[in-house]
Amino acid sequence: MDKKYRINPKNEDTSIKVLIENINKGYELQEIKSELSEDEILKYSGSIIIAPDYQREYRFKLEDEVKLIESVLLGIPIPPIFLATDKYKGVRVKNVVDGQHRLRALHRFYNNVFKLDGLDLLDNMNGNKFQDLDIEVKGDYLDAKLLTITFGDFPGLEFEMEIFSRYNKGTKPLSPQEIRHAAYNSKINAYINDFVYQLYKEKSPTQLYDAYNASKDRIQKKKVQEGIFVILSILESGINTKYDKSLVYAEEYMKMKKELEKQDEQLSIIDFKKVVEEFNIFNNFIIKLQEKVKFPFSKEIYGISSKNYKFQISIAMILAGVFKEKLVGTDLLFKILEVDEERDKFLQIMSENLLGSFLEDAEYNASSTNSKKIKELIDNIKL
Repeated sequence: MDKKYRINPKNEDTSIKVLIENINKGYELQEIKSELSEDEILKYSGSIIIAPDYQREYRFKLEDEVKLIESVLLGIPIPPIFLATDKYKGVRVKNVVDGQHRLRALHRFYNNVFKLDGLDLLDNMNGNKFQDLDIEVKGDYLDAKLLTITFGDFPGLEFEMEIFSRYNKGTKPLSPQEIRHAAYNSKINAYINDFVYQLYKEKSPTQLYDAYNASKDRIQKKKVQEGIFVILSILESGINTKYDKSLVYAEEYMKMKKELEKQDEQLSIIDFKKVVEEFNIFNNFIIKLQEKVKFPFSKEIYGISSKNYKFQISIAMILAGVFKEKLVGTDLLFKILEVDEERDKFLQIMSENLLGSFLEDAEYNASSTNSKKIKELIDNIKL
């Protein structure tokens, strides 16, 4: 077998003390908003990003955390932690592929977030936080080692994606989009993940929170992010009639941005700024439409109530396609953004075309995200 096709994961025993230090560096790194100096890039090298984009929300129960700490103190082997090398803000870091909950529990206990309770074998330690333990026990805890397995230097993105997919079959299954976030992590990926979490956390701007239906469940399952990547792909390259599914847009776009970042970092920075600028303009357009239609990415845009379907990817693809093919760089876009009557006209034309489209054809039984049908629909819209 050609050696270039071997992933050669690095196995090593790492103390809890070192893991906690690197987790702390990862948290600090994620809080930095300004550009990093060379000294800072070196300082944060080796940071562990404990919750990269594709990880789920923390769900460990206190009972699980306590049992894990007891196992560590007793020397009971802990399942290995799987890491993957990556670059974050120009820093060499390690993303947690599997073991997030274990690492968080170890980190939380060290920081006195919870106390031991309900221990069976070390019942004399019940009621203690880390700060309350004897110095010898603290030392044993920090010196305890966990097996870490680090993946790095994959021969290509397709290979990396396959590794994540195969490993995923033996663990708690990730969704296809969660796997994409693992394999195709990039600056754009991090930006979109931050964008949707801010929508959920701040509910601001309220219009975009509604438009993208940024619910906790949809964000955790990466459905909101997936829809945005489909939109970004179309905003950049238009409707691609060779793509048979909407998910292909998201995957190919994420892969393209990851490859660009690996091949030319400076060019990827320029590209990132351009993508963010275009996305902001598109979102301003959506906010303006919401003065008339609360959920523009739904059938509500042509007068059909869609309470249970606030965000429909087919409508999002059509709106993004119309924006790309009919509005960008035109005076009409400026008029729609600035003039109330122009928005009315635009929505009326969209309503007429969508009501008479394949989306409302009772005899049409293929996918509503059929790229050929969507392209045909957009081409026929006369603004």
